[in-house]
Parts: sequence; C-alpha cells; structure tokens
Amino acid sequence: MKELEEYYTDNAIIRMLCKHRARISHKRHKKHMIRDISLHVRTNKISISEFDTDFFKLQALFPTRRNWKKLNQRERLNPNKLNNSIEKNTMRLWKSYNVERILVENDGKKPEEWFNNLLEFCSDIRQKVEGMLSNKYRIKKPQIIPLPKSSKKGKHIYRPIANYSLEDKIITSSFAKYLTELFDPVFLDCSFAFRARKNGVVPTHHDSIIQILKYKKRKKKLWVSECDIQKFYDTVQHRYLESVFFEEIKKIEDQGIKVSSKAKIIFFHFLDSYSFNKDVLPKNEDPTYFKNRGVVTGEFGWVKDELTTMHNERYIEDFKIGVPQGNAVSCFIANLILNKVDKSILNTYQDILYVRYCDDMVLAHTNREVCKNALEIYKKGINDAFLLYHEPKIFKDYKNSAKDFWDSKNKSKEPYFWGNKYNGENNIPWLSFVGYQINYKGEIRVRKSSLDKEIRKQISETQRVLFALGMDKNRSLERVNEFSRKSQNQIIFSLQQRLISMSAGRITIYNYKDIEQGLCWTNGFNLLSKNKIAINQLKKLDTSREQQISYLKRKISYLDKENNDKDERPPYMLKQDLFFGKPFSYSEFLDK
Repeated sequence: MKELEEYYTDNAIIRMLCKHRARISHKRHKKHMIRDISLHVRTNKISISEFDTDFFKLQALFPTRRNWKKLNQRERLNPNKLNNSIEKNTMRLWKSYNVERILVENDGKKPEEWFNNLLEFCSDIRQKVEGMLSNKYRIKKPQIIPLPKSSKKGKHIYRPIANYSLEDKIITSSFAKYLTELFDPVFLDCSFAFRARKNGVVPTHHDSIIQILKYKKRKKKLWVSECDIQKFYDTVQHRYLESVFFEEIKKIEDQGIKVSSKAKIIFFHFLDSYSFNKDVLPKNEDPTYFKNRGVVTGEFGWVKDELTTMHNERYIEDFKIGVPQGNAVSCFIANLILNKVDKSILNTYQDILYVRYCDDMVLAHTNREVCKNALEIYKKGINDAFLLYHEPKIFKDYKNSAKDFWDSKNKSKEPYFWGNKYNGENNIPWLSFVGYQINYKGEIRVRKSSLDKEIRKQISETQRVLFALGMDKNRSLERVNEFSRKSQNQIIFSLQQRLISMSAGRITIYNYKDIEQGLCWTNGFNLLSKNKIAINQLKKLDTSREQQISYLKRKISYLDKENNDKDERPPYMLKQDLFFGKPFSYSEFLDK
C-alpha cells in the first residue's frame, strides 16, 4: 500500500493535470468544429471567459497547443492505451513534460516558463496539503453549478454539481485515489462502482451485469427485487459518515495496515467544505441565482419533508447533510456508507445474488421469502444510515400493466418472479439495472430512457449546426449563404463524422473490427447480445441518425457556396449522397 505522500509527487500531480488540460482541449475542439463551418457571431464564443480561472492556470502550466509533442507511430497506434482524443492528448502533454524535464536535467537546457510554473504548482499543492494539518489552508467551498435534471409542467429541477478550484480538485482527486486503494480490501465484491484496479483492470457496470447473468444461468428460476435510494448524495449525514469512516479505519489498522494521520484531517476538511442544507438549499430562495448562471429559474430538488418526517423538525438545522456531487471523494463515500448494508445482507444470506453499483442495487433468489427478507434487511440498513429509499411497490399482471411497471416514479420493487408474463400474474419478464434490461431468457436490451437520451443527443448535434448557420426562431435559414464557411457537402460530412464518432467511435473502414471504440455510445453497452430486441433498438438509432442527416440536407439545400478547400479528398468523399453504412453503425458492433 502506497503512502499518502506518494499520491502528491510531481509525477502523480502532473499526470492528473494532463488529464484536466486534455478534457478542456476536447471541449474547445467541439466549439472549433462549429466555428469552422460558420461565420455567424453566435460561434464567436471560443474566447475564454475572464471568470474561467482554471483554464488560465492550466494554460500557464503547459506549452501552447501547437507545441505539444506529437506521438510516434508506436505510441499512436497502441489501442490499449489511446482509445480516444482525450487519452491521446493526455499522452502528448505527458510526453511534452518528460521531454522538457530530460533536456533540463541531462542537457542543461534553460527551462521554459511553463515548466517552472508546473513544478511550482506541484510544490504549492504539497504545501497546501501540509497546511491543512495546522489549519493554514482549508479546502474552499465549491461553486454550485445547476445541471438540468427534469422539467415538468413548467417546473425546472436541477442537480447541484460542485465545482472546486483547480488546486482543490487535484488535492481531493489524489486523496480519493488514496482512500479507494486503502479501503478496497474491506469492500465486498458485490460492489462494482468506484473500485480500485485489480490485476490491471477496474471493475465496471458491465461486470455487475455479467454477475447477474451467471447467477441466472446457475439458478434458473428467480425472484427479484430492486430498491432505489432517494437523493443519496444530498442526504448523507456528516456525523454518521465520520463515525463509519473511523470505524472502518480501525478495522484496517487492526489488519496491520498503516493509515496516514493526514488522511483523517483531509477528510474532515473535505466534509467541512460542503453540505447540501447549508450551501445549496438556500439558493432556492435566491431569485437571482439561476438567472445569473444562464438557466431558467427553478430549484434544487430535495427531500426536506421526508427527512423531517423520518427524524424530527430540527434535523435539517442541527446536522450538516449532503456531500458534493461530481467529486471523486464522494464516490468513495458511497461505497464507505453502503458497505455496512452490503455486509448485513451477505452475512445473512450467503447464497443470494446481491449486486450494487453505487446507490443502485438488485436482489435475486430462488425463494421469494428469502428475497423479501433480504429486501427488509436492506431497507433497515438504509434507515440506520440516515438515508431514504423509494418505498418498494408490488407489481402484478405485467401483460396488462407493463406501463405502470416501467413508470420512472416506481423505482423500487417488491419481489417479483423473473419469468414469462403469460405463466403467472406475479411474473415480470424483465430485470433492469445500470442502463441494461435483461429478460428471463438471458437476452439483453438497452433501457428505453438510454435510447431516448441518445436520440436527443443526435438531434442536439444537428441543431447546433443549424443554429451556427443562423437558424432563427422561425427555424428559417434565409441567410445561410452569408453565414456559412463551407459547402453543403462539407457541412453534411462534418455532421456525419460527429454522429459516427458519438455512435461507434473514431473508426475507419480498415480497422473497425479490431480497434477499441473509446468514448462512444456502443462502448457503454458492449454486453448487448445479438437478439431480435437489441437489433431493433440499434436499428432505431441508426435510422434516427440518418434522419438527422437527411433533415440537415433539406435545411441547407439552397446553400450554394463552393468548396474552396485545396486539400485533395478521396473521390468517395466528394459524392453528394455519401452513405456511411454498417461498419460505422450502432448495430455493427453486435457482429464483432
């Protein structure tokens, strides 16, 4: 086990900074793609806001983009390391740093200004960590960013995302790595989210689905139950969390593993930097808060009434409640608190299927009473942890009430028999977990909401292009010839490439069967089997994608700007109706 200090070395900090800088570059690249096709003033938002202090800090820590070191062929073609542009740019930045370091240390080169800034930043991070021990430095409260969650009947609900300063992001992210590796041996294998690397592999949501399929294959006839926690991150009680933290530390130390005293102090500093009821809830009463952040006035949803009913009227005033969403330490906290619940179930029923991914879980057993009792143990564990859950509901007669079963409000379910809906009123053919749905035959499909979300993204990308070309509130493009930088074919090709990248990744006609997809939709659902249901779902996505291309073609049909590019393109790229078929489709990866 590494010491805490090893997570704050120059190399550890710089690797993390490289990732941050690469992510910013990726976001800016998407904006540049739009700017490349448009002359409209709307696309002049590439300039950096004076309030974006993180970008200016990162910019000063690395060479300018044109001076990032290029990767050689061996580095560039390694599919196990560089599956997307973020990973490639991270590697380029890391290489730029190492080349400069070697030249400075071995050849006596005068270091570039950015190199000195980078080393100074690393030293400053270590000083801040040390300063926490004497309260000379405290983690600053994060900015709260309202992320749209839902909008129904004119009521806009937002999710609070905590945006810490760059320095505090590095401090807490490194700290989270330390905690994850330190506590991983005491967490059970039924938990698959935010785990440490084992044998070079980090568990994913796919592994949890594989676990379910294996159990189903072994046991055949199963009763299943699901339970969803209400507002997990927003309801974690700090005092209880601290008690669990020190209880688990004692268990680790009893095993002879040394826990850094600094870790305990940093943990307190992190908790002190945020609570939902003190730092977020008051913003619901501020009439200018949402407007100043460029979103429609709404509110941060919470469960005030439920917490008050469960505890007392003073509960919200007397305790600090909630941990920041969007921070790696909070991900660790999810496993820390729910680990006690995991143990309470598996210590009672060793042969039960219990799988948890963050705050989502599923139970299964051949005996209904065992499944029911395990659900009650889980509910009690959640209550004992000062958390809330959606009350499980009983579902029957699926063949006539499937809509009610899939209603998003019904997030928790009493035990139901996982089987053919025509063979019994208690039978439900589907189990839903982490974006997948599995039927009693073992066939997998994608959750409907995941499909709908991907289609909305396709539409959004098309609308971004049209908006950049001057589409007005009447959806007219009367001045498209004035605002366009490119020809029809070029704009259509640009959108096609973007949608293909979203769906199947950055693939080519000669390597699509061998290359890892990287950051794309199909990579997030790579357990889909080739069955009729899944094929139809993916064909729906392919059809939707082609509809967006056709829609764009119609909207810019009277754009008559000539292609002024001097680059010689392959003849097939110059065709009016260029079609990207199977290798680039959603459904292609089912054949791999």
